[in-house]
Amino acid sequence: MRRVLAVVVAVGVSVAGGACADTVVKDAEAQRSDERAGRALASWRVEMDSLVARVARLDSAVSTLDTGDEVQRARELFTSARSSFKHVELALEYYAPSTSRELNGPALPHAEEHEGPNIVTAPTGFQVVEEALFSADPRAEREALQTEVRTLRQILTRARTMIGVQVVTDDRVWDAVKLEMARVVSLGITGFDSPVAGLSLPEADAALEGIARAIAPYRAETTGWTAVDSALIGAQRALRINASRDAFDHLDFLVRHANPLTRALNAQRVALGIGQPDERRAFRMQAVTLFDADAFDVLAFAPIDTRQEPAARVALGRALFHDTRLSGNNSRACSSCHIPGRAFTDGLKASPGRSGQPLPRNTPTVINIGLQVGSFSDLRTTYLEDQVTEVVQNVDEMHARLSDVSTSLTGDRALAAQFRAAFVSRAGALDTVVTPTRIRAALAAYMRSLTSLNSPVDRALRGDTTALNADERAGFNVFVGKGKCATCHFLPLTNGTVPPMFQKSELEVLGVPVRAVTNGGRIDPDVGRYRISISAPNKYAFRTPTLRNVALTAPYMHNGAYPTLESVVDFYNRGGGAGIGIELDNQTLPPDALKLSAGEQRALVSFLKALTDTTGTQRR
Repeated sequence: MRRVLAVVVAVGVSVAGGACADTVVKDAEAQRSDERAGRALASWRVEMDSLVARVARLDSAVSTLDTGDEVQRARELFTSARSSFKHVELALEYYAPSTSRELNGPALPHAEEHEGPNIVTAPTGFQVVEEALFSADPRAEREALQTEVRTLRQILTRARTMIGVQVVTDDRVWDAVKLEMARVVSLGITGFDSPVAGLSLPEADAALEGIARAIAPYRAETTGWTAVDSALIGAQRALRINASRDAFDHLDFLVRHANPLTRALNAQRVALGIGQPDERRAFRMQAVTLFDADAFDVLAFAPIDTRQEPAARVALGRALFHDTRLSGNNSRACSSCHIPGRAFTDGLKASPGRSGQPLPRNTPTVINIGLQVGSFSDLRTTYLEDQVTEVVQNVDEMHARLSDVSTSLTGDRALAAQFRAAFVSRAGALDTVVTPTRIRAALAAYMRSLTSLNSPVDRALRGDTTALNADERAGFNVFVGKGKCATCHFLPLTNGTVPPMFQKSELEVLGVPVRAVTNGGRIDPDVGRYRISISAPNKYAFRTPTLRNVALTAPYMHNGAYPTLESVVDFYNRGGGAGIGIELDNQTLPPDALKLSAGEQRALVSFLKALTDTTGTQRR
């Protein structure tokens, strides 16, 4: 069974952390790294040696796969090797993220768009080996396996050198621990990086063991480790007693084990007097768990010089959002298609364009649009400011020029007063000029204000499990477990921006048909990202959208082909386009049927409806 993941396209944003790059940290503070952090580094070096040795044994095993016993032995050695990888994953992801991706990234070709449309990098690492070794006939894949394992060994040699020369500090060790906990709950237990072998639960257990080893050098410094130890034992026990991920109660694990462990670790860091790196990230430095009410900094997704948006600027942006003067013939506003009462959609398969002909794509919601990397379904812009320009100047949408719009608005005294209130120079002087840059900034500020993460699902993940009824809770477990939805719609945002650093967004090739059918499907002619990149892996690829308020945003898919949530779930349950007769070489959605029962499908729809929260977004 071939199992693939999503194409990932990196889009530049302003959330890069100083330590999270393939560089050696040489700053003065790091040079004064104390003995505790040094011992943590020593443990990573030892684990890297163990990992290298285990992969060497795997290399020997894949050279002879003539019998069932030999195949089983190779699979056991693979499982052991990736468990060792998980022990040191927090260090590799923190200090060498791109190399870590080579070691355990998705088994998909990667389009290097900045180098040209024909530059496609073949996937490497554990997931490529997993796909072949756990296939129906690994013996037929022996030659490819030998090549991939040897490539893996070469990458590991480089990774071991990189970890070996790092100079670490206490705050970075504990920051890596925090991010690894976020990785476990958003990528680990969901099966993101064990798509074929289904080893996500034991590998999450191994990741927790890696955390335990990283913090071991700090145990002699303080008492009061009882909370950490109790939570860690409970979390690992929960992972070990469940043989099947499909039957695993993911909500219970998150609420009763993972979140308490994350909080206990944070409390112990504070008790040790260890601070945090001074960086701006999407997952706030001050937040403890990914599910905290204030976990996300919307400005981390904005241009790097963006500061806290004043209320007057948000109010100006709201006014502009409803102003028809942004269009060339004064006939339509942003809210003509993004209707607040419809969760900022319009309920149509495709909105009518300026000429009366339908636009090529469905109108997406803009609620929580500030919590993602990249805009539009083909990710053709990075920031919301750029999205404003694209829409206003698009000949089929607003068909205007921002320079003309600013000239027109300058004569409106009331609106000019709003601009004066919204934009004040650093010296305190008021500037009355209405400019294209300020129009963009105000509209972007308003859209970022449309952030609302307090649905029943959010409240349940923060501990109030009564916020979900039995069907919604069962649907959550289908979403994260058997349905595999959370491997693309990542928790907790349920969009395609990849946690825990939230610096890149996923594109998926689903095989969406022209219209909703159950067989004899015909691929929608919209080629998606391919129109921008002209790179083969991106043909028919579209951004993974948010599922927030999805109950209010029908119809679904980029072309509005599916009228109901039930029809969308059925499409996925059949294996996407492959399940309805569409043949694509590059479909990233697993083509195998999910085999969800009717009850599981109903529960999944109930969960999706529980993602509804439009609080604070409806004001005109």
